[in-house]
Amino acid sequence: MTKVTVELTEKQAEFLKLFSEKQYPGADDNRHTCDAFHVVQKKRDRFIPYSEDISDYFDPDHLKFCVDEDRESWNDDETEAVREHYEWIEKECPVEIKPFDDLEYNRVVGVDGEERFIASFDDYFAHYGIETFYMAWVEKEWENVAFFFILEEAKHYQKYQSHNLGKSRIYTYSAGYDNRGDFTHFRDLLMKMGQELNKESQQKEETAAVS
Repeated sequence: MTKVTVELTEKQAEFLKLFSEKQYPGADDNRHTCDAFHVVQKKRDRFIPYSEDISDYFDPDHLKFCVDEDRESWNDDETEAVREHYEWIEKECPVEIKPFDDLEYNRVVGVDGEERFIASFDDYFAHYGIETFYMAWVEKEWENVAFFFILEEAKHYQKYQSHNLGKSRIYTYSAGYDNRGDFTHFRDLLMKMGQELNKESQQKEETAAVS
């Protein structure tokens, strides 16, 4: 055993004491997780560029369309994208805007007066005179934002950062099955330090009460 004397700031001592009070083995704040740590996560969109070769692996309801070169405005279906294009150029579309499924495998005359066979989305958007468009499957995923030893502190962060987080949650992870690396050793060290600080505080309170 090696003894080390460490000077702690007031905040460090406060967190160590809270950690030992709230995150001891078996505590509710561990959420039934061994060697727990807590992560604030926010929901974000993950964009997978469209490719016909992999279309069978994705939900067609997640396919979105964009005619914005900055790729900021995404539409739920292709007809919305066409309408948005004409709103931006402040013109009326000279042909009826129909879904891709209605035009697929048909010969139709486009806005340029040319007849074309619609076999792909390239053909579809060319039919409406749109040269630049983007397609992607948009799926929701949870992104790790901030990490905490103490669940209570994770909840505080979630509250004061709510304007930046949007939809968020706190997910509790374990250090990992049979993890013999540094994490569990350092976590145990922090726990022991917090316990000693709490023990010292309790002894001072008891002494003060007696006197």
